[in-house]
Parts: sequence; C-alpha cells; structure tokens
Amino acid sequence: MAKSRYADATKAARRAAMSAHKVTAAANAGNADASAQPTASAATEPARDARRDELTHVDAKGEVRMVDVSDKAETHRIAIAEGTILMHPETQAMVLQDRAKKGDVLACARVAGIMAIKRTSDIIPMCHPLLITKSKCDIAPIAAAGTPAEDVPEGWAPARADGQVGFHVLVTAGVTGKTGIEMEALTGASAACLTIYDMCKAVDRGMEIVDVRLLHKEGGRSGVWDRAERQAAAVESVAADGAAPASAPVAVAPAAPAPAVPAIAFIGYQNSGKTTLVEKVIAELTRRGLRVGSLKHHGHHGFDIDVPAKDTWRHHQAGSKHVGLICATRWAEYADTREEDEMPARELLSRYNDVDVVIIEGYKTEGFDNIVVARSGVDRLRGKSSLDLVDGHTLALACNEALARQAFDAGFATRAININDARAICDLIQDHL
Repeated sequence: MAKSRYADATKAARRAAMSAHKVTAAANAGNADASAQPTASAATEPARDARRDELTHVDAKGEVRMVDVSDKAETHRIAIAEGTILMHPETQAMVLQDRAKKGDVLACARVAGIMAIKRTSDIIPMCHPLLITKSKCDIAPIAAAGTPAEDVPEGWAPARADGQVGFHVLVTAGVTGKTGIEMEALTGASAACLTIYDMCKAVDRGMEIVDVRLLHKEGGRSGVWDRAERQAAAVESVAADGAAPASAPVAVAPAAPAPAVPAIAFIGYQNSGKTTLVEKVIAELTRRGLRVGSLKHHGHHGFDIDVPAKDTWRHHQAGSKHVGLICATRWAEYADTREEDEMPARELLSRYNDVDVVIIEGYKTEGFDNIVVARSGVDRLRGKSSLDLVDGHTLALACNEALARQAFDAGFATRAININDARAICDLIQDHL
C-alpha cells in the first residue's frame, strides 16, 4: 500500500501518545534509593539518541551556524510530536460547549499548529526553510479522572493518572527534503497549546502546558526513532535487571488497540453526490493498487440484499434471522436486528482484514475521519448548510465552487476540493493514510 510505512508510524505514535503516562512523583520517590546506587543496568544504560557527540550547529570556533545540507540526499521524512495543556474542568467544558468569547478554540488551535509547522524557520534561528508536504494537528479532550478505558468516548484521550483534564495535541509533519522535520512538529504542538492558552486565559490563567515532546521520526541517515520502542526497551531492561535505568520510565501504559483497517467516511446530505463520488474514489484507489473495502450506512428501516426466489432468499422468507452463503470465491451474510440493536460500524469493520482501506458512505456522527460531500444547490433546497457537518475529523470538503467560496468567506480552514476531482481526493486519502 502506498505510503503504508508512514501510516504505520503515525498509528503507532498515536497509540503511544494516547496511552503513555507521566511517571508519578510517588513512583519516582520509590525508586530514588535504588537509582542512587550503581547497578548493572546503569552500567549498561541505552546508547544516546545522537549519531555523534558534537553539536552540528556549532563550528570549531564555538560559533553558531546553520548546517550545510547541500550534499545530503533528499528522503521522505516524517515527525510526530505531542503536547498537553491542563486546565480546570469548567474551562474544558467551556471549550467543548463553544462558549469561549474569542470563538472556536479548537479550530483556531488546529490552524495555529499547522501555521507554526510552516513558519518554524522564522522563529527557530538555525532551522532550514522547508517545503512542507504534510501538516496535521489533532486535538483531543482528556477524559475525566476515573473514566475506564472502555468508557472513553470516541475521539477523546484517556484519563490521566493524576486526574487532571484538558486537551492533548498530536501533530504530524512531513517533507521530502535534505533535513529533518522534528522541530516543525514540536513547534506545531507548542503553538496549538499556546493558542488554547491565549483563547482561555481570561477565565483560567492557571492552565499548564506539559509534555511537549517528539514521539516518532523517520527518514534521513539516522533512520527511525520511536519513543514507544525506547520505552518498551527500558521496560525489558527493568524486567531483566530488577532495577530501572536512571533515564528510563518506570512503566509504560499498554497501547490502545488500533482499528483493524483505516476507514474514511464520505458524509453529506441526501442527493449531495456521495454515492457517485464514492464509486469514483473506489475505482481510482483500486487503479492505484490498493485493496479497497466499502461500507454503506442505510439510514432507513430495512433493505433487501438478496435475490428473490433464490435459495437463501427462500430461507429468509421462511424465518431465518441470520443468512449466510459461501462458495469458493465469495461469501456473504446478512441478519435481522431490532432497531435498538443496530450493528456497530466498528464491529463490522473488524472483519475487514483483507483490505488496505475502507471507504464508508454515511455515518455522519460516528467520529470517523471524513470528507464532507456537498453542493450549494442541495443546501438551498434543504434549507441546511453542509458546513455544519465539518468537525475535528474532517479531512476536506468535496464540493462545488460556490460552496468552496462560502467556506472560505466563513473562515473555514478545511481544504476544499472539486467534487468531480476524484484523483485529488484520492491523493488526499493516500497522504492521510
């Protein structure tokens, strides 16, 4: 699958970011005596991350300089960084309920994170200007203290060990170039947190920005660096030696389970053109060599999927509540359910283990990464605005030119793509993956 290694890196970093917790003060205190004494594990402390011991931004005379990268090869590079801003629960509720006087806090913070990625060289003196190819800023509210992992709402970060709430920021930056992009990712995470502080400081000056750090990088001569892998290695060292290395965390929270396969939902109002666009996208992704699955949410009661008078149709007519059909090259099943027992989309998606991506039609409120399909004429007929469907999971608007102008005039930062340009939409999907 195209760019699959970058998708895997992003997923791994997301899982690490959502599940890793700071070492508590009590845990540090409990290990203080042990770390004060020389141990076998301390003698075999993991090697430093640096490839060499000298500072590349300082010359032989001790003068600062920008590193000459003229002779370095261009490679695809990616960096993922995180940051967290902690706040009073009432402040978090104010943001989530869109009651901040300055406007939509999270939308503004996402834009700030992306802008910071693009302008890092303007504020970090020795950073090279880069032609950014990917910039993404995700912000998730942190669940309240004591919330079990299984009860954490979709799109939220798990509860912290210290019980504090706020927002977790995850930034991904990519470039094809001669130098790394770690500083851009870190600057984006910092800027998003700072923007949240700025927009909420009138009601909560005690907010605290913590844990701004690199989670993952790859590309260039140094290859892959992954914080989760280093933490896992440290835990193995603890298990082997019985004492934690001074530089290693005491424990690592288990990673949250990843979805079986990436899924992109195409959402929009009836007659907006979802099915036509989904058909084109499936065909184009298949042409590019991806194995594509699809899922359609039927918003009405009941549907017929079998062929009348065929054997399985007769089984169903006779009273079978769960019908299956298997041959050498295909299998199918369908079942009757009560309205309140509708099959969860993610449960069905867990069976899609033979494809690279699933294209979903529908499910406006399920929290899937989505592309909003819209036409201004349909909005006028329905008396609704498709822009109301745009949320934190929206990757782009697939729309006509008139609606793209409306989105721009309304200040939406979401990218708008011509609804008839299936290739551009597929480019976006592959970049996202």
